Order: sequence, then structure tokens, then C-alpha cells
Amino acid sequence: MIFIVIPVHNRKSLTRKCLACLTRQTVSNITIVVVDDGSTDGTGEMLRTEFPDAVVLSGDGTLWWTEGTNVGVRYALQNAVAEEENFVLTINDDTEVGPDYVASLLATYSRHKPCLAGSVSVDVAQPESLQYAGMKLNLYSANETYLADSRFQKSYRNLTETTDYIDSDSLPGRGVLIPFEVFENIGLYDTEHYVHYMADVEFTVRAKQAGYRLVISPLSIVYEHVEATALQVNSQLPIRKFWKGLWGRYSPINIPMRYHFAMHHTRTKHLYLMLDVSRIVTGYFLRKLRLL
Repeated sequence: MIFIVIPVHNRKSLTRKCLACLTRQTVSNITIVVVDDGSTDGTGEMLRTEFPDAVVLSGDGTLWWTEGTNVGVRYALQNAVAEEENFVLTINDDTEVGPDYVASLLATYSRHKPCLAGSVSVDVAQPESLQYAGMKLNLYSANETYLADSRFQKSYRNLTETTDYIDSDSLPGRGVLIPFEVFENIGLYDTEHYVHYMADVEFTVRAKQAGYRLVISPLSIVYEHVEATALQVNSQLPIRKFWKGLWGRYSPINIPMRYHFAMHHTRTKHLYLMLDVSRIVTGYFLRKLRLL
């Protein structure tokens, strides 16, 4: 059984599109688990009327991505189907997928197991525009190399013409097939230190350190609503918001969150943290200077 876990909050239109895709999969042994974290825009009613077969679990608006996902994972683990290999598939509601999507993830898992099977993502408005295709993470120097840019020049065609699989050093929660044994061996997502961002990265780094490969197939495509992505650290971000983001608990550049990651998963610890924060700050101000 594959339990597709989707945390949602006040994005009814996107949630509807996402679930509609997932109900059309060629694989039949699927249970969709939606964790509705206190939506007030009619998402709950839409789920009940339009997707009656989905399991809907409710939160009070304080779960955010990490605990929302954990709620769905716990449900899955408690409802494992005997005599079957059971999986959790994490995905976000600002995505769409084709009907063979889950089948392609299963094929990747079968070919490379024991592993976590990840996805490439493209812009839903420009499907040739490659957004994610794995990353290389140097646990000494904090250097992050995103292969969509460095190896494939943000071209999905370049990806498909170059390779039929990619080994990555981490995976985002946006389309990852995880066998139950991974949770049994390393635990759930770390809610205490990664409330909303980086929990998926930390979890998959932890899985790799436990001996699981992180493998991506070009055929496992997630169509991403790029405009729905949260805080973007680009030249348009005001300095005040950037500074707030460095300390905000729900920010992708939160320093305490990155401190915990550096102390628990990297080779150089404090040096890694210093290099990581320097990379973020320097990159931001260089983008600002280019506007002058």
C-alpha cells in the first residue's frame, strides 16, 4: 500500500488540482491522506464532497509542514497492510503529476532499493523549465550544488538525454517515495528543530547516513506551481524581511535551524555553520548589488 501524505492549509484550488491528479494514477493500491491544518477557505468541505475516499485528518493551524506530515505518516504506519510492502509518498499540494507518476516512483524503488525514490520538478507553466533534479551537498564546506542548474542548465530535455537516474545528497518533500522501514529505522521528521522548512532535507540526509540511497528518475515528474512557493531569497526581498527571515522560525534561512543541522549532520560543525550563513548573506547582497 502507498499512503500519499499531503499537508494542506488554505490553498483550496491548488489542493483540488493536486488530488484530482492523484486519483487518476495507474497504480490502484493507494490511500490519499490529507492533513488539513485548520483551513478556513472551504478546503475541508471541498475534500469531503469532492474526494470522499481520501482520509482527512485535521489540525488546528499549528502543525505546519513538518508535524502535518508526521500526523499523516503516523496514520500510515498504524494502518499498514499486512502481506504488502508499504510506503509513504510525501508530496505538496502546489504540485500536479501525470497518471504514471506513482508507477514511475515504484519502478525506481524496485531498481535501486534499498532507497528513497525522489522526483524531478518542472514549472507547470513551462514544463521544459527544470526546477529540481537532485543536489550535491558538501558536509565539510556547506557548498550546495543544484544539478538542475549546474549539470542540466535548467532544461528537462538535457536531463532526459543525459541520464536515466540521479543519485542525490538530499531530497525535498515534494514527491518522495519512502518505504516504511526507513521510518522504523531512523524515526519521523524532526518537528522540534525544523518546524516548516528543512525537515525534508534533514530527514533524507539522515536516511542517507543510515545507508539508504536517494535516487531520482527523470520519469518521475512533479509539475510545480512555482508562483506558490514561499519566501524567495532574491534581489526583490527587502533587507528588513531578509534580516527577519534569518531569525524567523518559519523561514528557510533561519539560523537556529541551520545551527542544529550543522551540529548534528556535518563534518566541520561550527565552520560549516559559518560558511553556510556566509553563503546565504553574501549571495543575497550580491544580488542586491547587481540591481544598482
